[in-house]
Order: sequence, then structure tokens, then C-alpha cells
Amino acid sequence: MSTLPFPRRLATLLLEAAISIAPHEALDWGHAMLGELRHVEGNWSALFWSLGGAGVLAKHALVALVFPAANRSALPSGGDLFSKEAPMRKATLGITAACVLASLLFFLAPVFRQAFRVSLAQWHDVLHVQAPFTEQSDAVLKDLLRKAEQNHDAEALAFVALRTWDRSESARLADEAVRLDPKLTWVYAAAGTFYLPGPDTGRVSALAQWDPENALPHLIVAERVDIDEVEREKIPHSVDEEPAAWRDAMATAFQSSKLDTYLDRQKELDRRVLARYHVEDPFQAVAYENWYGLPSYASWDSSRYAEWLLKSGAALEARVDRKAALGKYLAVARFGEMMGLDHGFFMRDELKEAYTRLGALSQLEGKKEEAALYAELAGQLDRAREERLASWRNSYRGSDVSHWNAFLVRLSGLLLLFFGSLLALCVIGLVIRSRSMKLTSLRPSGLTLALAFSSAIGALLSSAVLFVSYWPYSHVLQRFVSAGDESGLSELSNFLGNSQLPLGAGLRVGSWYVGVSEVVFYFWFGVTILCALAVAIAILRHFQTRPRTTAA
Repeated sequence: MSTLPFPRRLATLLLEAAISIAPHEALDWGHAMLGELRHVEGNWSALFWSLGGAGVLAKHALVALVFPAANRSALPSGGDLFSKEAPMRKATLGITAACVLASLLFFLAPVFRQAFRVSLAQWHDVLHVQAPFTEQSDAVLKDLLRKAEQNHDAEALAFVALRTWDRSESARLADEAVRLDPKLTWVYAAAGTFYLPGPDTGRVSALAQWDPENALPHLIVAERVDIDEVEREKIPHSVDEEPAAWRDAMATAFQSSKLDTYLDRQKELDRRVLARYHVEDPFQAVAYENWYGLPSYASWDSSRYAEWLLKSGAALEARVDRKAALGKYLAVARFGEMMGLDHGFFMRDELKEAYTRLGALSQLEGKKEEAALYAELAGQLDRAREERLASWRNSYRGSDVSHWNAFLVRLSGLLLLFFGSLLALCVIGLVIRSRSMKLTSLRPSGLTLALAFSSAIGALLSSAVLFVSYWPYSHVLQRFVSAGDESGLSELSNFLGNSQLPLGAGLRVGSWYVGVSEVVFYFWFGVTILCALAVAIAILRHFQTRPRTTAA
């Protein structure tokens, strides 16, 4: 006996597999289709025949799975399995409608609307739209700006200026806010308006006059010089090659009595504006968490200048000018302490060397207690460095709870969109087939009713999980806005950061790290494959429904 061609063997396997999962009442019809397959002329025609029969059996199996006790109609001889649809099952329709209504009622709760918007943040990278973690949506920001200008609200203008990436617009809003309330001059530093192209318009000078003891305006001047040098392609290789303006700015910064980045001021301003205008955007409540506070060149500039001071002190010490050398070392130590653990992390080596040299000088002068103190301070730097690195790693990774909740929020939001879309397609398809909007005229097939019922249940469960997963973070946000309670804000920041990652990003599969770019690529690749499959199915349906020639 000759071996059957591959298309016909595949057709037989498809029908046999479909028969194996079909319910009892469909078995006779399935076997009849399998027997008819032998008489279909042409191998590819036989394959298309088996695809149609297997599809019908699969539909009936799905309906039997959802409604196992339903009394389905007997199969018509040689007819389509769903050609005689049963009347609409009132109980199933009632449960479906109740689940849909319950899902919609969730949207009446402000907490759930916040949670749903957070769940949509994962699409920003996929669809290449603005991320809420860096800037509020244009519509909300423009509405807030309109209200701020109408009310002549300096704090709200400053709030918008701090979140506007258009430097010219940010400068305009900052100028207006400072004009209305000079106490907001610190906004110039936080908004970064001095980085506009061209010469400085006096904002840094105004900041320095408003807060003369602060080192921050002078660090800003030094960075402005750095940027100018980069733009002119004249990058200095040492401090001695730096322009005089840079050295003067750094010298003044190291002589300042404090270093205030105005982070606390921005935090309080954000809280007041959020409460005053009822801005329900959790990303804005933690916007300051992503602001380092210092100009981007400040750590590098400080480290280089501190190293230059140490070398100058060593040269003075070699000339036995210990007093002058002591002044250089003390300037480095004092500025490093003023920067603190966060900002002074990158000049830790220079600070440790300053302590070591101060201890050596104290030892030479017979001041053993001072020498021991400097040695202890140098040792504390190593311990503080390890603690800070561990703190940053934990802060970056976030807790397991925030990771899990962010995953649930992203997954629930995605499933809610999926089930909602599937339910809408079922309703639209039913209306189109029935050609009527009257409930009494609607006669859904078993497959349509099964899909609608499953989608409604899935949407309700997804809504409940989304609400429960986000509920603790809504309380953290409310406590911060209403009472200034910052406990939990770090956890909220980690949660929001994780919620922005597309579902699947950040995972490790063996040694392979799944990044955002990989998820975006595979998402659009999957969309392309699904579109290709839809076209292929449409072509198969065309060949399946066209007239066939069968043997007598």
C-alpha cells in the first residue's frame, strides 16, 4: 500500500485530533467528516476540508467546556454545527451583564482610575509616547498652567516650570513665578533654566544674590563654563588649563558655608500644588525622587578641584609650609562633608586622602587626639561607602513586594484591555449578524456566548486584582499630599518605576537580561505575526467556502 501524500496525512491527523476533544454529541458528525475526507479530490482540497471540520469541532468543544450541562441541539446531517442557534441563555447573559456592570463600577472610584492609568504606563515605551515619570500628560499640564495663570499662582507656575522640558517655556514660567513671589528664586536652580543656549540672562546671579552662602550657584557657573568649553571643542585636560572663570567659581564654591540643592523646598511646593489643584497623578508626587539636585558636572568638577587642592597642599607641605597645606586639606575635607554621603560619594577618595594627610600633619605636630580622629573619619568613609552602595542597590531594585505588585498591576491592566476588547468584538459581531439592536432579536451562537461570558468574568477579576494591588500605594500618596508623611514614598517610587517597564522587561532568563528594547521588538514582531495569521486565515476561509468537487 502506497504512503499517502503529506497534505492528506496532515488532514487526517487534524480531524482525528479534533474528534479526540469533541463532546459526545459531536462524535458521529466528526467521524462522518473523516469518512467523507477519503472522497475529497485533491490533496490540498482535502487539507482545507479537514481544517473546516476541525474548526467546527473545536468550537463545539469550547462551548461544551463552558456549558457542560447545556442541552445542545443534535447535529444536522451534513450541516453546520451551529446552523441552528439556541435562544439566548438568560442566566448566562445575566451573569455576563452583571460582571460587565461590576467592572465598570470600579471606574467610579478615583483610586481605581489612578491604578488604571498607572497600568497604562507600560505602553509608553512600546508606543513611543512620553513617559509620565518625567513629564505629566500635555492635557493635564496645560490645564494646570491655564489655572495657574488665571489665579496668578506663583507656586503652580513654578510647579509647571519644573516639569516642562522646553527650556524657553520653563524659563518664562520660572521668571513669572519669581516675579510674583521672590521667595521662589530657588526655582532657577531646580528648573535648570540657566542651560539655555547663549549667554546667561542673570538668573544665576539672581540666585547667588538671593542665597549668597550657598555653593550651588557657583557650581552652576562652573558647569556653564564646562558646557561652553565642550561646545567650542576646547576641553581642558587639567585644572591649570581651565578658564579663570571656572577656577574662580570652584574656589568660591569650596569656600561657601553650605550646599543646599533645594530638594526639600521642591518637595513641599509639589505637595501644596498637588493638594490645591487635586492633581491625581502619583508620578508627580515622586518626581523629586529622580532629581539628583546638583548640576550634572558638579561631582566631576568637585573631584577634580579637590584633587588639585590636595596636590597644591602636598607641594606646600614639601616646602615646609604646613599652615598653608593645612588650609588646602581642610578646604577639601569641609567641602566633602558639606556634600554629604549622596553628593560627596564620587569624591570619596579625595576626602579620604584629605583626612589621611590631616592626620599625618596632626601627628607631626604632636596632636595625637586629632590624628586619631582623622584616622577614624577616614575609616568611616569606607564603611559609609559600602552602606551607601547597598542602599542604592536596594533602592534601585526595590522590594519584592513592589516588584510583585507592579507586575500584577501591569498584567491586570493588560488583561482588562484584552477582555474588554474581546467583549466589544463579540457584541459588535452579534449586532452585525443579527442586523438589529433589539435584545429580543439577538441570537448569539454558543461560541459568541462562551467568549462573552469568559471575557466578562476575566474583566471583573482583572479589575479586582488591579484595585487591590494598587490600594496600598494610593494611601501612601494620600498621606504625603495631605499631611506631608514621606514614609513609603521610596517604596511608591520603586513601584511606579517598575510599573513603567513593559510586561516581561527586567526579567533574567539564565544569563540573558530582557530589556525594554527587546520587549518592544518582540511585541511588534508578535503583532506582525498575528496580522499575517489573520490574512492567512482569511485566505483559508475563502478556499474553504468556495464550491468543491467531490466524488459521487
